[in-house]
Amino acid sequence: MDFDQKERKNRVEWDAVKATWRKARKWKLIIILFVIVGLVSPVISVRMVNIVTEMGQTLGSKYRELNADKPGRQAALQAVNSWLTGDQSGFRAGISNLWWDDATKVGEKSDTSALSTGDGQTTEYWSHRMSFTDLADGETRDVTQLVAITGGVATAVGEPTILPQQVTTNTNQSFQPTGYQQVDQPQSFTNVAAAWAKAYAGKDSAAFTVLVGDPDASHMYQPANIGVAKNTTVNWMVACTKGGQPTDKKNKEQNPAWGCASISITFDPYPITVKSDGTSDPSQPSVSDDVNNSRSVKTSVTVLVKNPTLGSAKIVDWGADGSLSTLSPYANAVDKSLISSSGDSSDESDTGTDSTSGMTGDSATMPPASGTGGDTGSTSSDTGSTPSGEDATSIQGE
Repeated sequence: MDFDQKERKNRVEWDAVKATWRKARKWKLIIILFVIVGLVSPVISVRMVNIVTEMGQTLGSKYRELNADKPGRQAALQAVNSWLTGDQSGFRAGISNLWWDDATKVGEKSDTSALSTGDGQTTEYWSHRMSFTDLADGETRDVTQLVAITGGVATAVGEPTILPQQVTTNTNQSFQPTGYQQVDQPQSFTNVAAAWAKAYAGKDSAAFTVLVGDPDASHMYQPANIGVAKNTTVNWMVACTKGGQPTDKKNKEQNPAWGCASISITFDPYPITVKSDGTSDPSQPSVSDDVNNSRSVKTSVTVLVKNPTLGSAKIVDWGADGSLSTLSPYANAVDKSLISSSGDSSDESDTGTDSTSGMTGDSATMPPASGTGGDTGSTSSDTGSTPSGEDATSIQGE
């Protein structure tokens, strides 16, 4: 049989199939198809239901494991709170911030005496872990309480257990951003940082806004209102993009357009004053000297700087220390109508106080530096004057 004969045979068979299909009644084929689907679909449905049920059970068990509201939580908190604050408390200075952390099932027991009657119950034992602050030294302590769960009823078992304090280190850790180009800190930025820190710690929104130099006149900036800045230290400075990202190391610029810096501010908190009813009132005498004469406090902030190596440098954004990538120009701006600026800076007069800056992060008190030149570690007077001899008018108009 040659090729032509095979082709003719295949063609005849195909024509026969098409003829049979044309003669067949379509409704019979549809019925057959529905019958097949009807027989197969229950099997598929049952299988899918089983899969979904198994997934639900697995997720439910995981949720119960991770669920914070584990059995006996409230009973444990009440027992520990009563023990810590009662007359026989081991923490005579008092405690605060009692916080429930977690619970672990540590055992299970069945009532064998009632099994024969069918009324036996199972008791679960859960160890609840909590933490609190000891007011004597401000340290956080951990405590546990064993709770028995029988028939849904939680009962504290025994006395709480005070756990040993965790080992900590007093070594001061320093942060240095990686992937950024270091920038030599000029003396001019020392003055910028000192003036900005004084306004940032203070309460005068108008003065703070002038130092930021936002070109949008509808914007104002809210200072931290924490106290009187005494010393300012620039811990490090790096070049970055406008959005706080690293710059291309292959194209290193001597005067980058943008930079980030870490500034540590040492400040004296504002005095606390009270009324006779215990509320704050500046017109009343201050509270005890032990509170108001407490030692200075130090805080750190990472800032975004425009033209960081030039005399026209301005700090245009700030945030958590080390959070370079979250900064962007004028991101802390607030509509002027939302801020009431008193312009009162009488509480912040600290003439004669110097602010030091160094790339190493060490702060010291030194005589005020004269001129605008100088190397790292030079000082500037923290009297609230604007940097590099510029007055408020020139800064605002820039």
